[in-house]
Amino acid sequence: MTTPKIGHFILHSNVVPQVTAGKYQLVTEHTGLPFDAVAETTSVTVSAPRYTMPTDQILSTFPPANAEGAFADRLPQIVLKRRTLPWERNPAGQVQPSTTPWLALVVVAEGEAQLSTATAVASCVTPGTTLLDPSDKDVEEGLYLAVTESVVKKIFPCQQDLELLAHVRHVDVSDTELAMGDDDGWLAVVLANRLPVFDQANDKAVRYMACLVNIEGQLGALPPPEPFNESFEWALAQDWSALAQIDPNVGPDPRVMGNIELGGISLPVAANVQHAAARAGAARTPARAVQAAPAQARQPAAKVGSTLDGSKSMAQASVSQQWSGMQAGQAVQMAARDPDAKAMVRDAMGIGFRLPIEAFAVEKVLRFPVLAHWSFTTNEGATFESLMEDLDVGLLGTVPEVPPEAPPRPGPGPEVVQTGHIGLDHRTRRGDPVRAWYRGPCVPLPTQRDPGQGMAPLAHSADQLRRVVPDGREELSLASAFEIGRLLALSQLSVVSASMRFRGEQFGAGRVREILAQALPYQLPVLTAGYVDLGRYVAIQAVGEMARHPNEILGPRRPVADPGRAVRMEGELDAVVAAGLGLDLAALKKTGEQIGMVAALAQSSVPIASKGGVMQVDDRAVATLRGALQAELGHALSVAMPAATKVVSPTQPRAQRGAAAAAPPAPQRDALDELIESAEAQVDGDARQEEGEQ
Repeated sequence: MTTPKIGHFILHSNVVPQVTAGKYQLVTEHTGLPFDAVAETTSVTVSAPRYTMPTDQILSTFPPANAEGAFADRLPQIVLKRRTLPWERNPAGQVQPSTTPWLALVVVAEGEAQLSTATAVASCVTPGTTLLDPSDKDVEEGLYLAVTESVVKKIFPCQQDLELLAHVRHVDVSDTELAMGDDDGWLAVVLANRLPVFDQANDKAVRYMACLVNIEGQLGALPPPEPFNESFEWALAQDWSALAQIDPNVGPDPRVMGNIELGGISLPVAANVQHAAARAGAARTPARAVQAAPAQARQPAAKVGSTLDGSKSMAQASVSQQWSGMQAGQAVQMAARDPDAKAMVRDAMGIGFRLPIEAFAVEKVLRFPVLAHWSFTTNEGATFESLMEDLDVGLLGTVPEVPPEAPPRPGPGPEVVQTGHIGLDHRTRRGDPVRAWYRGPCVPLPTQRDPGQGMAPLAHSADQLRRVVPDGREELSLASAFEIGRLLALSQLSVVSASMRFRGEQFGAGRVREILAQALPYQLPVLTAGYVDLGRYVAIQAVGEMARHPNEILGPRRPVADPGRAVRMEGELDAVVAAGLGLDLAALKKTGEQIGMVAALAQSSVPIASKGGVMQVDDRAVATLRGALQAELGHALSVAMPAATKVVSPTQPRAQRGAAAAAPPAPQRDALDELIESAEAQVDGDARQEEGEQ
């Protein structure tokens, strides 16, 4: 498979999984056996989101949540981490995988739809909708988007467009800007079918909410395809904002009373009255039936609702007044400071979309489960087209012409010269206020470089490009251009990541090379376009230098065994030896007075250290330890005294040990030899004394 380059991506129409989400049974059967084998049935559950999208699966959204800007020239989108997510369910309510995604990104304007609060998932779909395995639910409560059939026909995508509004992008994992922190470089993208345009007719910003909805089981409710239109005028699909004037805490319920003017929207009771009058062939419209008044003749509707006794209005402000006192953006910022900010921010972004449409709509209201939602505002911010139209092509520093009727401008004009430079106030790093010259990249006439100047030298900081002109001022054009370019480059994540890779790889390798070039006595190979294993080259050269000059590099060779240092003993010899062997000297002397010191030593148990502090030593273990000690002693003697061909056993008689020790040349005596001989002489004297006493 082709791997995309950094800065590029490969588009795929879809990545359809082999199986959709649901419960399956695997039946295993054995055939060809001389006996019958019972089939084994295993239950398997393939899980996938259905009513809420896990936060770790959402990589990014556009426009950003709670953002405000000019977003009219780009379709909103949501990027999902798992590439198969939009196709893990069949929207037609079937088990077979389908190329039609079950997710759709719907963009609604404020006043067009209703976002519910936490509701049981069984009530998050349109009543009468049959879902495949209703027990398959990832949460117990979720949100749903309530819209009328008129709104669905105007702003929802048709079934044929669903496949075009979802795709998969394959990017390089190291491309941090496009990969967005993904671990394999495969991203699923769901696009909206509606541009969040600015309300140019009324010259006001429009607040939108993007909802990632589940259309499973409701493909038939989507609108049919419509012919292509070259232009359109923006308007609300249906304006329910008048419901914000209804006080929810009222006495007589307006939904029951009906017949109330709410900006041209008929309440259910009023609509029933009109239908009854029409069927009866009434010659006139009921006196209080609601008519859709012309827009220019409509008056602001009063607050609907009163207390039971009708004496005064409720103290609680209407929903519209609450909205006017606290803008949605401020509410989101305040909710972000709360400890439970995650849930409160999502709820605050729903402000303006909580209209009780279901309670007042005459036509059918459809419900779609909302897996993720965020709000944003489209204003008249500058776009590329508006910037180009308003571009001032005059020379930097050119003073605009003053209209004749305008009063004269006080003070002198800007300091401009023919080269295109303008004098500006400048504050140095020490804080001194001075005047400096600045010129942008555009000049009014061709410029020539100073003779012999040629290409400007490579600069590493903006201060290297500061110049002093003949009038004594500093000219900061090149320094400013350097700093602006550096900041623009650092604003791109790809440039920052490339700089970090260069510092960690090439810059580090170059620094190591310079240090080695100064420390090693030989010349390093010249770097070429090919790969050079610098570590292996240095290792081979270092081994050669060590072989040619071992004394200078490795130092003089030390013998395998040497006499060592003199052993210092403090106290009586018998006390030092007993302490070193871990023996109780007082107990030995007391026992030696009765049976002799040799017999007392023979009866003393030798302490042996073992793993875990457990003493479990038998005759076989003692023989094994003695054999290992003999082998280590023989190996040490063979290295220290190669001429010795026989190892003297400490269990041999004293006469045999002397004869065996006399064969090899006598080694150089040290303090340890004297200590051993004095100990042996003392033991022999004690033995002879005991024999004489007997």
